[in-house]
Amino acid sequence: MGNPDSSLDGLVRTAAFQQLEISSQGLDKRFTEASSTFARQVLEAAISQTIQADSPVDWELTRRFKAVYVHDSTQIALPVELALIWQGTGGGTTSDAEQANKASLKVDLMYDLNSGETRIELMAGRHSDNRSPLLACAVEPGSLHLKDLGYFNLERMKEQAERGEFWLSRLLSGTNVYTTGDTPKSIDLGAELQALSIAGITVAERQVLVGAEVQLPARLIMVRLSPESAARQRAVAFDKSQKRGRTPSARHLALCDWWLLITNVPESLLSKNEAPNLYGARWQIELMFKLWKSGSRLATSRSGNKWRILCEIYIKLLIVLIQHWILLTGLWEIPQRSLTKGVQAIQEQASNLAACVGDSRNSLVKCIKRLAVVFVSSSGCRQNRRRKKPNNWLNLQKVRRLGGLS
Repeated sequence: MGNPDSSLDGLVRTAAFQQLEISSQGLDKRFTEASSTFARQVLEAAISQTIQADSPVDWELTRRFKAVYVHDSTQIALPVELALIWQGTGGGTTSDAEQANKASLKVDLMYDLNSGETRIELMAGRHSDNRSPLLACAVEPGSLHLKDLGYFNLERMKEQAERGEFWLSRLLSGTNVYTTGDTPKSIDLGAELQALSIAGITVAERQVLVGAEVQLPARLIMVRLSPESAARQRAVAFDKSQKRGRTPSARHLALCDWWLLITNVPESLLSKNEAPNLYGARWQIELMFKLWKSGSRLATSRSGNKWRILCEIYIKLLIVLIQHWILLTGLWEIPQRSLTKGVQAIQEQASNLAACVGDSRNSLVKCIKRLAVVFVSSSGCRQNRRRKKPNNWLNLQKVRRLGGLS
């Protein structure tokens, strides 16, 4: 935990600190298939625990919902010899890319922005996001789903709406939308957005039916992007099309000037001006994955031993989960929290935490309480103010009073 890039010698010294005498060679020999299986079983036992903060974070937009579940996945490349355990996508146009894609582990994560409750599934890299077992989880009515386009599925969204769950999603490119009423008619989004541009309107909405077959009732919220953001969207469109040997259509490129969101959240609960800020909170899961990979070195190993690499991944996943639980004890409820600084504080106290594990339960509680003091300090674990782009927590506080004007 304290040094994610630790060498074998460093691990041996850590073991000695816990009164476990072992040589570097002896430790290296213990990285076997059996030890990786054991590490996976411990990790899965930890994943099965449901832990959340006593006090949810006080973000005005998210607190309107029972929970706000963000959902996404990240992949970890593995040695090709592990393909029988975690099969990769098998794609790639070069020998290096093809080999890298033969084995990979996909970590599927869904967590509540309010309480910090986490749900994790380990999947083979070859599985698409839409095969995640987490998608079958029914959540409390009044909860909101924020998902990446990889999970876009109108049938599922219809089922969630029927259960009283909310969703806020980008509109998948190529998905048709229709007018409401007895005889739905296809809406020409390109022409509609052009008319909004000519009129100088930057945010608009209308009631629509989504999908030719599902005809899902939704609010379509159209948000004009800045020239810089639009250019980035067009670059992504070109990149994706080129990988498939295609060229993006003129309609697709025209839509890149806009952010198209669909939701079943009523206007009384979420205005069209608030929707982009709330959907932007989905980026928090990307920051968490970045923290896992950079701060805890989840996808990095100093070894070429396939079993040691796999053991390290399982153990590091266990560590990031434990770190998350510790963050829930005092940092999660702070609106302007910095999870990066919080993890750094935990890593700085890793030796003290390790010493407490073998001691009495009271010692561990005292150590975590000392960390909680650091979490709530005025500057220790809080975000630095930005001069240009507002911090995410500020966007989630930019709201109008319910029932008032947008």
